Amino acid sequence: MIMYYDYLDTVLGKIYLLADEHGLRQLTVGSGGFCPDSSWDHSPEFMQEYTTQLQEYLQGQRKTFTLPLAPQGTPFQQQVWQAICNIPYGSGHSYQKIAERINQPNAIQAIGMARNVNPIPIIIPCHRVLSDNDQQTQCRYGQDMTNQLLALESGKLTLFRTF
Repeated sequence: MIMYYDYLDTVLGKIYLLADEHGLRQLTVGSGGFCPDSSWDHSPEFMQEYTTQLQEYLQGQRKTFTLPLAPQGTPFQQQVWQAICNIPYGSGHSYQKIAERINQPNAIQAIGMARNVNPIPIIIPCHRVLSDNDQQTQCRYGQDMTNQLLALESGKLTLFRTF
C-alpha cells in the first residue's frame, strides 16, 4: 500500500498529513525531530483535498471536514474518535458526555487515553474535549496549541497565512 504525504507551513508549525487510498491516517505537527518516512510518496496532487480543507479550517473558513479518515486504532479508540468528531465546531464536550454517547459510562480514563493517542489531531478535534468540570484540557501538542485552536474556533485568530 502506497502512503502519500504533504505538508503545510502554518502558525502552529509545519503540519504533515499522511494518507492512503482509504483516507487520512495521520496528522503530525512537525517538530525538530520529525521527518517523513523515506517509503512515503510526497504527492501534493494526491493530498490536495486534505491540505486544502486543513488550510481553509486554519483560515477560519471551514467548520467541518468532509475528508475520508482512516486512523488506525482499537475498536474502542475508533469509537471515541468518532464521538470526538461529532463535537460541533466552537463547542466542547466533557469526558463524561463522550462516555455517555458511546454507552461506556465508566470508561472516562480510557476515553482520555484514546484522546491522547489521536493520530489525526485538529481534524479529529481533541482540543474540544473538556474535563468533567468544563475546563480546557491540553492536547498532546500542548496548551498553547489547544488555546490557539479554540481561539480560531471562536473567531479571534487565524492560524494560516498566505505568503
